[in-house]
Amino acid sequence: MDWIINTYTIPRELNGLRGFLLFMGFLFLKLTKKETAMKLLFICFLLLTFSRTQAQDYPEAKLDDVSTIDGVVKAYYEGVSGHPGKRDGERILSLFIPGGKIKINADGNIPTHQLAEYYLRTEGFLTISSDFFEREISRDTQAFGYMANVISTYGISDAMENENYTARGVTVFELVKTGGRWWILSTMWQRESEENPIPPHLLD
Repeated sequence: MDWIINTYTIPRELNGLRGFLLFMGFLFLKLTKKETAMKLLFICFLLLTFSRTQAQDYPEAKLDDVSTIDGVVKAYYEGVSGHPGKRDGERILSLFIPGGKIKINADGNIPTHQLAEYYLRTEGFLTISSDFFEREISRDTQAFGYMANVISTYGISDAMENENYTARGVTVFELVKTGGRWWILSTMWQRESEENPIPPHLLD
């Protein structure tokens, strides 16, 4: 297929699934071998079917959760918190753009991450074995236009109103505003430790 890509360059305006399907249709008109053309049509059909399935399977966000940056952060902390049982993974997932990244691990030589739609539906994440509440302590927001970066310091306790934290940490949110709402592009977090205390400017 390299010769195809080299011969027919995909223009910028054809980015995304719709553009890919249009490009495949263009190739269908150009290719002369019936077998190759049929294969391309079959691939297009699978991609279109997969796209519709993903859209139907993705939770719809509450307007109050995504209309402001405050709403997104508040909904995130409420979603990860709770009494023994199950977290509201679907509410958290609705905050993320499809394909959004979560649980970024930078301990190794190469950072790794998981897709939100997979990680937030695992039993390991959803199950709460004891009262667990994350409460925002402070926040630093840098925003311009449709972009925002939020550094949120949190404390963990057995109740949202309890400020006697058993642990603290920092979560970084990368956000974008499009389609009349805010989306989380990625999150990463790190717990405080003796070797790595939270600096004072992130506690104000």
